[in-house]
Amino acid sequence: MTTATATTDRTTAADGDQCVELRDIDWKGYSALLRMRGEQSVPKMIYRDGSVVLVSPSYAHEHLKERLGRLVTEIVRVFKIPCNPAGQTTFRRRAKRGGVEGDLTYYLANEARIRGKKRISLKVDPPPDLAIEIAVTRDPTDAIEVYRRFRVPELWICDKDGFSILVLQPDGRYAQSAHSLAFPFITAEEIGEWIHRPQDVSETEWLEAFHDWVRHVLVPRIRHPEADA
Repeated sequence: MTTATATTDRTTAADGDQCVELRDIDWKGYSALLRMRGEQSVPKMIYRDGSVVLVSPSYAHEHLKERLGRLVTEIVRVFKIPCNPAGQTTFRRRAKRGGVEGDLTYYLANEARIRGKKRISLKVDPPPDLAIEIAVTRDPTDAIEVYRRFRVPELWICDKDGFSILVLQPDGRYAQSAHSLAFPFITAEEIGEWIHRPQDVSETEWLEAFHDWVRHVLVPRIRHPEADA
């Protein structure tokens, strides 16, 4: 029988993500936790080498998630980039001793390979091309390592103050990048600036402002790249 030790993350602020770590969990125990949770989206689970981190997101977490989702949707819509959002799908491989549920995940370059599927298995299907992790008050190290094992090409990490892009290198490690791999015409600095704009207007107005910026800055940048040189 699997034994588990629960540890509450005492560094989590009262208004931040609530995290609990369960240790000494084997693969059967992790699978049982997934079955018990069923179709619910919370708590989000990250499994790595016998430990499961359970995350209940805060408002700040969900606000950043929604903004990033709208940003990606706007970009793929304007530039007609094939996209299949996989949301918070559970990606797991026993052989990799890991399981992860991104806050947002997307199939872009590999969109055609999973189009029309009802179920995705990393045993036969590619990992998502882009995964997004919101880490308001928690350390995203475990999730990053699982994504690395799954060879997810690009990972966006967003916390309450910053934003970074990690791109998988030929040696199998992540390196920070100034530009997106999936959307090379936009920088990490620009994404971070838009995501962390003060909430002094409605989200509808924020989206309208971003739409205008895409139209007046990104579209010309692609059409006339020499202007940005």
